[in-house]
Amino acid sequence: MYSKGLILIVEDELLIAEHISRVLTSVGYTSTICVTNVEDAISVIENENPQMVLTDIMLLGKQTGIDLGNLLHQKYQIPFIYITSHSGIDVITKAKFTHPNAYLVKPFKREDLLIAMELALFNSSTESRLADQYLLVKDGRATAQVPYEEILWLEADGNYTLLHTETQKKRLLRFVITDLHQQLPENDFIRIHRSFVVNRKKIMEFASGHVVIKNIKLPVGRTYRENLMELIK
Repeated sequence: MYSKGLILIVEDELLIAEHISRVLTSVGYTSTICVTNVEDAISVIENENPQMVLTDIMLLGKQTGIDLGNLLHQKYQIPFIYITSHSGIDVITKAKFTHPNAYLVKPFKREDLLIAMELALFNSSTESRLADQYLLVKDGRATAQVPYEEILWLEADGNYTLLHTETQKKRLLRFVITDLHQQLPENDFIRIHRSFVVNRKKIMEFASGHVVIKNIKLPVGRTYRENLMELIK
């Protein structure tokens, strides 16, 4: 059983938002807030610290639910569920890189919503978060766990990314570097160049035009230099 704190509902179809709120209230979630866009959602998150966020993907305004999902995963570490009528492979692929705790496709039943809530709360429990210290990668026909602490840097190779690790084993992954970067902890992995993302804990030397990891110089792009300097400080 989980405590039932504030639930934020980000949905621009007001009837759906109200329906979700009524269902949650009926089972003991005593507080819900409904907003229609990402900007208002961020305001609620920063002022009210909700226990859970349910968000549609297509929202009013320039930012989408996927933009919000990235913030919830990387910055706020708040569990969230996507609720959307979009189930195409492109949408699902973008959504999964934000690490949602559950995914509901409209129209959904009351039971579907409650099950998704229970699963999302379980998946975001302390035990689950502590176990989430690995990047899952394909290794032949198997799936391998690469601990974050063993990753040195990522190197773009067209539509692929080369993963450099402490064991000196290189893995060619079928992801573009931007998508792979989104799967890693934001505070530990820094974009330093359009072709490089580095583990900040592995940086041995830092200069204006490069960083050194394991005696290897990696270039720092001009557009990334200022941000890198701030993070290093």
